[in-house]
Order: sequence, then C-alpha cells, then structure tokens
Amino acid sequence: MCPACHSVHREWRELSGRGRIWSFIVPHPPLFPVFNPLAPYNVIVVELEEAPSIRLVGNLVEEPAGPINGVKAETIRIGEPVQAVFVPVAEDVSLIRWVRRR
Repeated sequence: MCPACHSVHREWRELSGRGRIWSFIVPHPPLFPVFNPLAPYNVIVVELEEAPSIRLVGNLVEEPAGPINGVKAETIRIGEPVQAVFVPVAEDVSLIRWVRRR
C-alpha cells in the first residue's frame, strides 16, 4: 500500500538504477558466524533518483564482483551518487550492490 495515498494499485516500472547514498553503517563482530571473516564491511541505504521515497539496501563495492569489504568506510559520503549492479550468487538469485558513479 502506498504510504502517501493508501492506494493498493501497483505496477512494475524499469528504473535507471541511479541513486544517492542516504545512510550507511559498518557492522563489526560479533555477527552471524558466516559474516565475521568479512567484517568490517559497509552496508549502505540508497534513495533512488527517480523515486527518492524508495530506498534500497546493499553494499558499496569497487566493482560489481568486488568483495563487500573492499571499500573503506572513511571514504563513503552521504549524498554520494551510486549505480546499482546485480551480482549472481546462485542460479536463480542475484544480489543488488552499488558502485560509485564517476
């Protein structure tokens, strides 16, 4: 349901995948055991360019297949422009990650 108008009408729309970093965090151990070796890593919240009220979560990476701990937290800036990339992790599953727009 739309939080603004309470409509239940919905449709799929293709978007550019461009956005800006709205917020971020850097988790440190203790974490779920599978994530401990990767920590610290960043998790960013991105507001989409065409729909700023829609925010998506992912990792900021140097390149699409780059490690989630490859970007130093001190280089991340709120408002920084980013682009969505999708990384396959299984035959039918891809995860969204973000790269800096230059």
